[in-house]
Amino acid sequence: MVRFVESDTTGLPLKRKQVAHACEKCRRRKKRCVHTDPKAHGDPASVGSPSKSSGTEKSQPSPSNRSSKSTPSLATGDPQPASPAPQEGEADKQGEARSSTTLYDGLNPEAIIMDVTSLCSRQEVPPASGVGIWQTSIPPRPSSQIPSIPSGQSSSRRAVQDMLRSYLWNHCLPCRAPSTEYAVLRRIYFEKIHPLFPIFEDPSVCAVPDEPTDILVQQVISLAAAADPEAVQHLRVSPNGPLLSRQEFCACLSNCVLTTLDAGIVTDRIWLTRLSAALSLYTQPTSVEEADTPTLLNSRAVHQMHTLGLQMGIDVGHQKKDTVRTLFCCLWALDRLTSAFYGRACLIHERDVAWNIDECIRAQAPPFRLLLMIINLLDQVIGAHRPGTRPPKPVLIELPIFEQMVLDAEALRMPSPCLASLEILYQSVAILSTQSLGDVTASPLADAAATNSRKSLAADRITSIIGEEFAGQLSYMPFIPYGATLSLSVSYRNMRHSKVPMFRNRGKQAFRKNTLLLKSMNDMFWKSKTMVSMAEQVLNEMDRTAASLAQENGRADTSKKAVSSPPSERAQFQPEQFRGVVPAEGATEAGSDWLFLDAIPDLDLFGHFDPTFDLGAVDAALEGNFDFGTSMSWFDWQQQWG
Repeated sequence: MVRFVESDTTGLPLKRKQVAHACEKCRRRKKRCVHTDPKAHGDPASVGSPSKSSGTEKSQPSPSNRSSKSTPSLATGDPQPASPAPQEGEADKQGEARSSTTLYDGLNPEAIIMDVTSLCSRQEVPPASGVGIWQTSIPPRPSSQIPSIPSGQSSSRRAVQDMLRSYLWNHCLPCRAPSTEYAVLRRIYFEKIHPLFPIFEDPSVCAVPDEPTDILVQQVISLAAAADPEAVQHLRVSPNGPLLSRQEFCACLSNCVLTTLDAGIVTDRIWLTRLSAALSLYTQPTSVEEADTPTLLNSRAVHQMHTLGLQMGIDVGHQKKDTVRTLFCCLWALDRLTSAFYGRACLIHERDVAWNIDECIRAQAPPFRLLLMIINLLDQVIGAHRPGTRPPKPVLIELPIFEQMVLDAEALRMPSPCLASLEILYQSVAILSTQSLGDVTASPLADAAATNSRKSLAADRITSIIGEEFAGQLSYMPFIPYGATLSLSVSYRNMRHSKVPMFRNRGKQAFRKNTLLLKSMNDMFWKSKTMVSMAEQVLNEMDRTAASLAQENGRADTSKKAVSSPPSERAQFQPEQFRGVVPAEGATEAGSDWLFLDAIPDLDLFGHFDPTFDLGAVDAALEGNFDFGTSMSWFDWQQQWG
């Protein structure tokens, strides 16, 4: 049997309470006497925890009682009279205070948690020999103090917002191109980029100029136009500031726009949707930690779209129906592009959309209509690459001819550079539309003839458009380096697995050429820099291996007999955009060693690589571009190969 023994604050047991005798009147009436109970008459020494008796409290008064009795006597030196008896209301309050104290037994899990987490004060914790914890609930604040709590919170929050607004107006919003430089960047944007992706209205001017929303639009437009070669001489963020590199200019604007959006200074959800979508497409990460920023911004834009209900459609007679429909089409296209670029799941599904996608596509302007038609093909390709849909045999998705798509979109009057930019996206979809069997590292001979031919022809067209036909004239959007990356993967696969020496050499030449193409865009797009670093290491390792094999077989003199033209003559036949690019180390000397390897068709050059070279990671990275599931980790390759 457990018996509860009361104790004082020092842990010593308390004496038993002596029962007071009833008065004469109550004895005669045989009633319970309350006249001699000191608690009923407001004795200050009796108010406290129920675990304290009246006798003990007189000998050991609480700190509050000691202070209330001793402090006045010290000030005056006179004994204080006894306090008057409390009124009836005060007695009720004291009773409520006593009833709010709860004993938690030592076997109660709550008491154990209180003891461990120190939820109770030192006076409430019993000694080791105690049987529980007295927990006194926190009394409610007086009603006069309740209104001060939200006012204090609002004032502190207002102070933080004032500090943040001051920082934005002094550091983020002033970071924009001067008026003369912005005029050039704005012209580039509305001539080359806006027709293909009209996320902003033309002209994109807010209700009040120089408002935060208008400044953010200017910053995003400058960010999008900075990738064009014509904008190199106009990359400034202050009137008298220095000329920045493309990477510094884009990093500065991206950070400013992202900080301003995170601060919540823009409250219009339509403009939040536009700015988040545009920044998702044109921003470039600067580190591995920021690699998922574009996908995060895309999810924010889709979130705002669902909040506004843009996917539910608008009545026919609504005056802004065309604007809302165009904005929805931009978000739908961006969602598919993000899925292809970063290997993410689509966030917008047709089963949740009230719009008719085909009717929305037909209602757009010809350039944007052609882009949406290609995105519609990409949507079909993404469906074939979803988990659990791996076919038992190679799949070749039927695609219409690009020329016929141009005619159907009524895009004959489009400028040729813009049309060529969309053809790069079309050829990229053509490469992805061929799905092989499970192992992506298999030889190209394992694919169907049509599958291998489509990949090779599409890769050659991408390389030709970027490097020769329209070098420096394209609409440099993120799908341009994405197409060059796919072309690099196709050439690597031909070089890696072809059995015929002529095809291996052809694949190596295409691989080197695509590497130079991506290197010319590595300051525009961060993924290009990742692929260039990896491809150059592969080329250097191949050249070292070829030279080592030639020397081991006694063919070192053969390489010296090879006649090579002087660098000045080679530059005459080199495309203009490649003349400033330095080839990989040892590329010229090792080129003659490859003539020796042609005589040994069964030789596997990659099998003689240095064991410390991570060839498996290269295969997973380059050939993984054909599969959406593995492309989501491309930013990890920068950390490994950068």
